[in-house]
Amino acid sequence: MYCIFVKIKIMKISEIQLNSESPYKRSGEPQKNYDKIYIWIENETIWENMENRRNRPHTTYKKEILPKLMEHLEMNFPKVYEHLKNVKWGWSQSCGCSMCPCSPGFIGNEKRFDEVLDIHITIK
Repeated sequence: MYCIFVKIKIMKISEIQLNSESPYKRSGEPQKNYDKIYIWIENETIWENMENRRNRPHTTYKKEILPKLMEHLEMNFPKVYEHLKNVKWGWSQSCGCSMCPCSPGFIGNEKRFDEVLDIHITIK
């Protein structure tokens, strides 16, 4: 008989920040007409952030964090939820900056012309 212990890391959202703006204010950004989601690690130092930018577990984020975000939006911000409920999210290493992989995140697939959302999620 074998006994196997598996260490499972459960990610929890500790903070959600929503920012909306005109896409025209994002003049230097790639994909400026699309909603974006950035995920930050709570208590991560700047150095750790720089080291980890290229190896974020984005498939885990998509499976665990994005559904929790949508649940939260549906319950607390129904208008925002309606805006985002059909959006398909794709990971981009250069989500916020086309020059380098300094701002990885998810980009929505629906082009917006009136207002776009930047969602910043901090996880534990």
